[in-house]
Amino acid sequence: MKEFLLKLLMEYRYVVALVIFALTIGFIGEHCIVNRIAQKQTIAELNNKIDEQVKKFNKDKEKLNKLRNDPETVKQVAHEMYYMKTADEDVFVIEDED
Repeated sequence: MKEFLLKLLMEYRYVVALVIFALTIGFIGEHCIVNRIAQKQTIAELNNKIDEQVKKFNKDKEKLNKLRNDPETVKQVAHEMYYMKTADEDVFVIEDED
């Protein structure tokens, strides 16, 4: 049996060497298939984050342009965010009693 396996191994030594080489390249090392799949997934996630940040940047840029060019927008932001009022306005605070 041992002689048969040795003879078979010698007969197909190039195929065995090719299979060992393919397995080594495919599953061991820095550039293996498993690492490549993980890297592609990471790249896809980072691209999604980049897209989100670009959308947020464009939205903020548009808001900044409105603040620079439209006095009504400045007034609206002052009212909503900083609770400011004009001289002729009266502010009433209503509290709920439970």
